Amino acid sequence: MKERNTEVSIEIDRSKWHKPSYLGHYDEKATHYEGLRARCLKCGKSFVFSAEAQKQAFEVEQRYPCWLPTLCPTCSQEWKVLEETILQYEHSWEANRRVLARDREFLRKWLALLQEARPYGKKHFESRVRMLVKTIAKSE
Repeated sequence: MKERNTEVSIEIDRSKWHKPSYLGHYDEKATHYEGLRARCLKCGKSFVFSAEAQKQAFEVEQRYPCWLPTLCPTCSQEWKVLEETILQYEHSWEANRRVLARDREFLRKWLALLQEARPYGKKHFESRVRMLVKTIAKSE
C-alpha cells in the first residue's frame, strides 16, 4: 500500500518572496511548497519544515527561500522561552547595572542562561559571557 502525503498543497507566490528571482529550494517549475526535511541543531532529531511554515517564512516573514530552520519545533519553542528570560536579564542590567554588578546571584544566573543558549546555536552572547565572567571574578 502506497503512503499518501497528507500535507496540504500550498501554492508558491514568488512575487511575495524577498528576492522573487531567487529559487532557493525550488526550481522555476515548482508550483507548490512541499515539506522539507531538516535536522535540529540542538537535539539532532530530523523534522519536517512544512509547506505552511515555508509559506509563512518566505512570503510573510520575507526570509530568503534557501533558508531552513536550524531548530525543530520543540527546541524552537524552548529557545523562545530561554531567549525571553535572557532579554529580561538584559533589561534589568541596562536599568540597574551598578547595583547588579555586585549581585553575584543575579550574575551567576544570567551567566548560566547565556551558557544554556550555546547548544541552540546562539553564539552572539559570547561577549556577554566574557563580561559576566570578569564581573563575577571582580565581585569575589
